[in-house]
Order: sequence, then structure tokens, then C-alpha cells
Amino acid sequence: MGGERRRSTRGTTPAETARVVTSVLAPTVARGVIVRRPVGEALVSALDLDRGLVSTLRSLRERYGDDPLPLDHLGRSAALVLSPEDVRTLLRGTPDPFSPGEAEKRGALSHFQPHGALISRGGPRALRREANEEALALGRAVHPDADAIAGHAEEEARTLVAALRGARGAGSELDWSRFSQSFDALARRVVFGAFAAEDRRTTGLLKTLRSRANWSYLAPVSERTRRTFLDRVRENVDRAAPDSLAARLGRPGSEEHPEDQVAHWLFAFDAAAVATYRALALLTCAGPAADAARDEGLTETGNDLPLLRATLRESVRLWPTTLVVIRESTRETTWREGTFPEGTAFLMMSSYFHRDSARTPYADTFDPEIWRDGRAERDPGILPFGYGPAGCPGRDLVPLTVSLFLRSLIRNGPPRRADDGPALRYRALPASLDHFALRFSYPDVSMKNETGGPTR
Repeated sequence: MGGERRRSTRGTTPAETARVVTSVLAPTVARGVIVRRPVGEALVSALDLDRGLVSTLRSLRERYGDDPLPLDHLGRSAALVLSPEDVRTLLRGTPDPFSPGEAEKRGALSHFQPHGALISRGGPRALRREANEEALALGRAVHPDADAIAGHAEEEARTLVAALRGARGAGSELDWSRFSQSFDALARRVVFGAFAAEDRRTTGLLKTLRSRANWSYLAPVSERTRRTFLDRVRENVDRAAPDSLAARLGRPGSEEHPEDQVAHWLFAFDAAAVATYRALALLTCAGPAADAARDEGLTETGNDLPLLRATLRESVRLWPTTLVVIRESTRETTWREGTFPEGTAFLMMSSYFHRDSARTPYADTFDPEIWRDGRAERDPGILPFGYGPAGCPGRDLVPLTVSLFLRSLIRNGPPRRADDGPALRYRALPASLDHFALRFSYPDVSMKNETGGPTR
């Protein structure tokens, strides 16, 4: 940040603000920020609105330059982030002068985790953040409890595929509802232990609270439902298996508020389920990247699966599960061409930075190698799990868990697409992928057809 200390004179015109609202903000809200809405996802995919979002923001950057662009006529101080270098400034400048706990996020997350690390401040935030990083083993590609996680992944995958193969008709196909139930059970196993696999009530309560959280502070908190949910989480934390994530936290009643941290993990695993289901679709692509990832799943016996971990990261890059990343300034900030007042909400639209083909040559390509050769890490605009002091502390744990589950699904399969959507082409991937519409089957046939490509 630098330049003259003067208020920015840039800002969108009424027509431009209307375009941003209709092509950028409204589709984001329609999909659901905290829990996805099927109608919203279908609409975004059908109208190719993600590609429209990229086009809108690219044109604004071409007209106005790199500085954050004030969104006038919205009724609050907000700015669109247009430069990847500014993404770096915002994420590395967290929590001061850019707080991750802006009003909208606090309003949303307080519905089910009022003491979560992300919306905490000061000393409690530091304590809870440290507890999360230690429990989730941030910085370690293979978690200390990876053997237990692998066992849970294999059990859930085997059970799922056996149920599909034992069913008839439409019941033999893997749809989103069935997949998400299996992944929810896996998440509960990993977080609490095998005993929690059947605890659907806790997940159901969380989904109810998250539906209200879609409206942030506009919807009143359901105190009774939140209390019931957090009480159940506390009970599960008390019973947590020694090789579970929850066992690595403090006990309920401590300043860490482990039940709130666990609530966030369960919430985050739901986004991981979406990314995993889309990653399964990526693995049906024809091409060397998908071939190599499938081969790794079929041949590698250890818990270190770099290509399948990269496949999950590619799924989140190509179709972000966090649609917008927001930072709110805690004081006046100076940029290239002016200043922004305290309380400005800086909006970083993930799809714009991930899928702008004018800036990124691999924008629309399934290319796991960018996560192995450093290209993704060097690009400040790529933020599937965020980075900096408020980056996701599960950014190593989630790819590990998903890679082990994908391996088990491949070995118990292989799956193939069963829906009516077009086959994914690894060099020309769509800007949107409606996970609610994907379906897979598990026939007892080889994944390779007579031409060498994956069966469709």
C-alpha cells in the first residue's frame, strides 16, 4: 500500500453497480453463502453466470486499474478487489488492519459457533486459532492420525459402493444426496470417532442452523436449536476416540470452546463434500492428469497421495466452495491511488482470480501439477483454502482426508458418470459445475473402454 493519502475518487456508476449486483453479488447470494441452494446452483450453471462474473470484473479492472474499486450506491463502504497482488495484501494483513470477522461473517457464523476462532478477537482468537492448528496438524501433509482416517475412509467407501451395487434401478446410482450422507458420516468419524458415524441428528441440527446463517444477521439466532446442537457436540467431544481430531482439543468448558471449533470443522467438511464430489467427476476426464491420479489411487498403499490431494485442490480452484472472501478494514488504509475508510468491506471473488484465462494460462484446465511444481503457490490470487494468518487451518487435513476417500472409491469402483451432462474435457472445463446434478454408477467393468478413455 502506498501513494498519496487522499480519498479514492474512483467508484462505480449506477449502471456499473447494477451490473455488479446482477452478475456478481446476486448469483452469490442465490447459491447460498453458508449452505448451497439447489435452485441457485442450477440457475448459475444454466446461465453460465460464473463466466459472466469473470467477464464483468475483468472489464472493470481494464477500465479502472488495479486498485480496489469502491462500490458506490450500496449503502455501506465496500470495494471490489481486482488485483491478485491486493489479495496477498489483504490476506497477509489479517487480522490487522484487515479483520476476517466482518459483520456479515459474524452474523452468519454466530448462528452455530459463537466462539469460533474465525469470528473471535484478541487473545481468545489467538488461543483458539492455535488450538485449531495443532489439532488439524497445519503444515503436515500427512496427519498423525492418518492411519485412522484411512480406515474410516475405506469403511465408508466400501459400505457406500456395496449399497449401490446391491440396489436396483435409480437406487443403484450415486447421487448427491447419497454421497453427502456418506461423506457426513466420514466427517463425524474423523472428528469424533467411529461411534459418531450414525449420529445424523447432530449433522441435521447443524444444517438447520446453517440455513438460517445464509441470511447472516438478518435472521435471528435460534437460541434453542443452537444450544441443542452445541450440547450434542460437547457430548461427542467428551466421548471422542483417542485417534480423532476432537481428542486433540481441550475439554468443553475451557476458554478454547472446543465445541465451537468442532462446529466449524463439521461446517467446513460440508464444503469438502461438494469439492470431493466434483473431484470424482474430474477423475472421469480423459487425459493424462486424470489417468495419473487414478493410477495413484489404484497402486499407492501409503497415506501420502499427492496427485489425489492435488485433484481436490484443483476441484476447489476450478469451482470454488468459498464464493467470496471478505476482509474488513480496522482503520483507514492507503492504496496506490487513494485511501479507504475504516470499516470498508473488501470483496475478493474467488472465481474471478481462479478462472480469468486472460491472466492464468491453466484457468480452465485440470492440471494437478500446478500444486506440485509451485505455480499455484506463487499466484497470490489462487486461494482455495486461503493463506496468511487467517488461512484455513485444515488446508492440509482436508486434502489428506479426501485423497484417502477418493482412493477408496476408486478401488471399490471404478465409478463412471451416469447423468445427462456433457463429459468433462480436461482442457476446456465449464466455469460452473452443479454438483446437485451429478450422478455416478459403479458397474463391474473396467474404467477403460476399447478406445483407451474412461467409460461414460
